[in-house]
Formats: sequence, C-alpha cells, structure tokens
Amino acid sequence: MSRSSNNIKYKLFSLLFIFITIHFTVLAQGNSQIDSLTQLYYKTIDQTVKQRALKALSNIYEDKGDWFKYQEVMEQMLLLQEEKQDSFYLAETYNKLGISCSRRGKTPEALAYFQKALEINLAQNNILIAANSYENIGVVYKDMGDYSNAVDYQIKSLEIRKERKHPRLLNNYMKLATLQELLGNVEKEDYYLRLAKSEMQDIDSITPRNKALFYNQLGHVYNQRNKLDSSIICYKNVILYSKQIEWKVGIAVGLGNLADLYSETGALDSSIFYHRQSLKLSGEINDCLSITDEFLSIAKLFEKLDKNDSVLFYANNSLLRARECDLLYQQNIALKFIAEYYSRQHNFEEAYAFLQQHYKLEDSISSADVRNNIANLETRYETKVKEQQIEILTTENKLKNQRIKAGIILLAVLIAVIILILYILQIRKKQAILKQNDLQQQVLRAQMNPHFIFNVLGSIQNFMLNNDTKKAAGYLANFASLTRSTLEYSASDTISLYEEVTMLRNYMELEKMRVPNKFNFEIEMDEAIESEFIRIPPMLIQPFIENAIKHGFRKLDKPGKLNLTISDKGDAVEFIIEDNGIGLTPDESSSENHQSMAMNIFSERRKLIKQRHKKEFNFEIQDRHEVNPALSGVLIKVRVPILEA
Repeated sequence: MSRSSNNIKYKLFSLLFIFITIHFTVLAQGNSQIDSLTQLYYKTIDQTVKQRALKALSNIYEDKGDWFKYQEVMEQMLLLQEEKQDSFYLAETYNKLGISCSRRGKTPEALAYFQKALEINLAQNNILIAANSYENIGVVYKDMGDYSNAVDYQIKSLEIRKERKHPRLLNNYMKLATLQELLGNVEKEDYYLRLAKSEMQDIDSITPRNKALFYNQLGHVYNQRNKLDSSIICYKNVILYSKQIEWKVGIAVGLGNLADLYSETGALDSSIFYHRQSLKLSGEINDCLSITDEFLSIAKLFEKLDKNDSVLFYANNSLLRARECDLLYQQNIALKFIAEYYSRQHNFEEAYAFLQQHYKLEDSISSADVRNNIANLETRYETKVKEQQIEILTTENKLKNQRIKAGIILLAVLIAVIILILYILQIRKKQAILKQNDLQQQVLRAQMNPHFIFNVLGSIQNFMLNNDTKKAAGYLANFASLTRSTLEYSASDTISLYEEVTMLRNYMELEKMRVPNKFNFEIEMDEAIESEFIRIPPMLIQPFIENAIKHGFRKLDKPGKLNLTISDKGDAVEFIIEDNGIGLTPDESSSENHQSMAMNIFSERRKLIKQRHKKEFNFEIQDRHEVNPALSGVLIKVRVPILEA
C-alpha cells in the first residue's frame, strides 16, 4: 500500500472522528428536549398544549437546520390546526410549511403554502401578518428567477410595513437591494442599501440576525465593486453579530464568504483555514448544502497548492455528502470537477468514468428542470387566479367595514373640531403673551441703551479733561462709530456675530483709551465660525464686560487682564468672559447697584428669549478664587442660542 493511500485513510478517519464527535455533542444537547416535547405531545389531550409542543419542536429543528424533521412536525401541526379550525394558527402553519418547502428547493409547493397563508390573513384583516406572506412569496419568486414578480411582492410588503414603521422594514430593503443587484440596476441597489443603513441607525430594536444579514449583503456589494478591505470588514461583522445570538448558520456563512475573499486575494492558506471553520459549523447544524460546497471549495484550493492527496479526499467527500442528501446539482458539480482533475493529472481512465457519470446526471437534471418549469407555470397560473380572488375578498372586507369607518370618521371630525377650537384659543392666548413680551423687551432695551450711552459719555468727558485734543478726536470718532452701531441694532431682534464682536471690540478699545495702562484685553474666536451668517440677540455680553472693567478692575493694584473667548456649539454660540479683577466680593453700593441692574436686565432678556424662541439659553458665573485660591477675578459662561434672521 502506498504512503499517499495511508495519508488519505488517516485523513478520512480523522474527519469521520470529528463528525461523530460533533454529532453526539448535538444529540446530547438536543435529544432530551426533543424527547420530552414528543412525549408531552402524545400524552396530553389538550389541543393548545399539543400545539405549543409542536411549535417548540419546529423551532428546535429550524435552529438545527433539519428541514426534513421540521416538515414532519409541520405536517402534524397542519392536521391539528385543521381539526381545531383556528384560522390564525392555520395561516401560521401554512407559512412554516412554505418556509420548509422553500429551504428544500420545492418552490411550487412553497408558493402554494405562502399563498394559502396570505388568503387567510387578508380574510381575517391581519394586514401586518399578510406583509410577512408577501415578503415570503417575493423570496420564492426570486428563487424561481422571476425577479419582476419578486420585486412587486417585496414592495407590497414594504408599503404595509412602512405605513406602520415596522422594524422588519430592514428585511424588505435588503431583499429589494439583492433583487436590484440581480437585475443589474446599480442605482436602485444603492438606493435600497441607503434606506437599509438609515433604518439600522434609526431603530434600536434591529436584531443581531438582521444586522448580520445586512452586512452580508453589503459585503457582496463591496466585493462586486472590488473594495475587498470593506468587504472583509462586513463579513467579520456578519460573524460578530451571529456569534452574539449563537446563530451558527450566520457564522458559517460569514466564514465561508471570508474564505472566498481570501482565495480571490491569493491568501490560500487563510482561505483554507476559514473554509474548514465553516465546514465544522455546517457539520454541527447538518447543513448538507453548505457541507458539500465547503468540501469542494477546499478541494479546489488544495489543487492550487499542488496537494493532490487532499484534493481527491475533499472532492470525494463533497460528492459523497451530495449523494447522501440527494443534492443533484452539487453531485453534478463535484463529478465534473473530479473528472477534470483526473484529466489534468493524465489519469484519463478515471477521468472518463467520472465524466460519464456527470453527463448521465446532467441529462436527468435537464429532464427534472423541464418538469419543474411546467409545475412552476401551473403554479403561477393558479397564483394569478388566487390573486384575483384575494382582490375580490379584500374589496368585500372594505365594503363591510365602510359603516364602521364612517362612524369613526364622523367621531374623529367632531373631536378634530373641538381640538381646533381649543387650539385657536390657545394660539390667541400665546399671541397676547408674545405681544406683551415684545413690549417688555422694548422697555428693557430702552433701559439698557441710555445706561450704556451715559457711561460712554462720562468716559469721553474724563478723556477730554485729562488728555490732548488729537486723542480726544480719535476717541470721539470711535464713540461716534459705536453710538451709530448701538442705535442701528438696538431695535433689531437679531444681530450678526461679526457685528456684535465689532461693537464689543470698539467698546473695550474706548475704555482702554480712557484709562491707559489700567487693563489689556484679548478676543479669541474659532476660525471655523462664519460670524457674518450667525444671528444672535444684540448687546447681551456688553454688560458683563462693562462690569469687569468698571467693577472688577477699579481697585486693582496690578494691570487688569480681560479675555473674551467665542466658540461654536452647534445651535448656540458660547461666550467666556474671564478677568483677573477683585472677584465677586461685595463693593460699594453704587457699583453693586450698577452690577445688580445689569444682571436683572440680562435675566429678563434671557427669560423672554427662551420663552419666545423655545431654545436653551445657559448662563454660569463663578469666582475664580473659589475654584483656585491662587487666582482672582470672575469667569462667566454665556451660551447664546443662534436665531433665525
């Protein structure tokens, strides 16, 4: 016996040992539960308990991927529902039978079951559940290659769910994206993918399974567009979200897709590693189709690596598994690969033998396809007839509900009229309040403007008495500019940030000229702020700067420092006024009264702005000495809301 034959036998024994271990592990975990549910079903006479036991069994077999056992359970459930004559659960049973037939490739039967479920749901006016039937019928049409009908049914499902903002909208968007990909419409494929992304971001209740399905489809899109790095990230997300719910089917699919990508990039060892992981998981859930495909994929990779013993081992196992599960197409593919492999190895006798089997099987598949196409055409005809019946049934239901709807509409109109009257009264009340608030704001402005002008005129007077004429003229020119701006904008509801900062700079320049060497100031503003286009309420910050200069620096025995920092906070502009003056310690009554009046004016304006514009207007003041004993002065933060012009 040759050494290569021994290697093949050793590998075959190892693989069989792995599958036996997996098989008995799965049995140990699931058999006890299956046995207890089966005993419960046969022992009880309660129809509801029988129903729950069968549903639980169907869920177990669905998770295991054992669609033949699943079919047996659903057929028992169908007999039970027909005896019980429960329309709701009968529709659910038809739906599950449709899923079973679809997974086993029996598309005509699947379509018939889904159609029965749809008829019952529409007759019972279960519109949301009918959306599930529309979606399932769309999937069957896709499997049949009828993409036009598939799109129509997915859109019917989408329209129902969209109206009710149903979380399964994501499923429709993803399936429609897949269909547009098959139809070659890249623009519409991107459109539905964008909607799916938006749905993922907006709804927190999207399940990990649906997230895995989304990223799997997105990975295919990136792969087709040769964005392999993005595709790898998507497939890893498929594995991540599938692991969160221990969904082995999803994990296996993600691993298989990753393996295919690595194969495309030439990383063959990595590709074999991921294919083997996918093969192991597919074995645990007994997914015949995936097991067959993984065996053949690994065989092809080993051929590229010139590991001939491994090529035949995995290819023969693919063929063996396909025969066990009666997967004709997979048998045909495996036979063709093995024949071509023997031919490349110049073993023409074996190549001829496998090629003969391939041609024989291909002929039988062609005959089966013809029969299946005839069955599909018959099913489509019957489906169209049933669709017409459904439309008639839907119309009858609408007529039956017209009287009820008419009563509801009449009641709704009456309620709407009452609400409208109350709303008009409320609007009038709010308008009166706003008008009163406008008058109050004008009064506050009138109080503020004379106060500001009085202080500036006092500064001019002191400057002219104590300085030369040339500087006085410059000071008067600055004051004229400031006065003109103040008079121009004081009657406005809003002012640009650029104009407000210019006025503040003018004011501080004037005060600095009035009292030389008393203080310095600095204005810092984010470079990204478009100050000409941002509108804020006018003259809100000036009182704080005035208090810092007049009150904070008045008894200071060192040069004062005043910093004004302006930053963009999205829907607001934040002003930070910081000085190194004497702080918040109470001073003489005149200064205290002056500061109190400015604060009262600011508080009133702040309250009115918040009430009128319904926007947050935050204000914070703190003594720097309380935060850090080494510091002095006051820090003020004012977050002014941005207003419309």
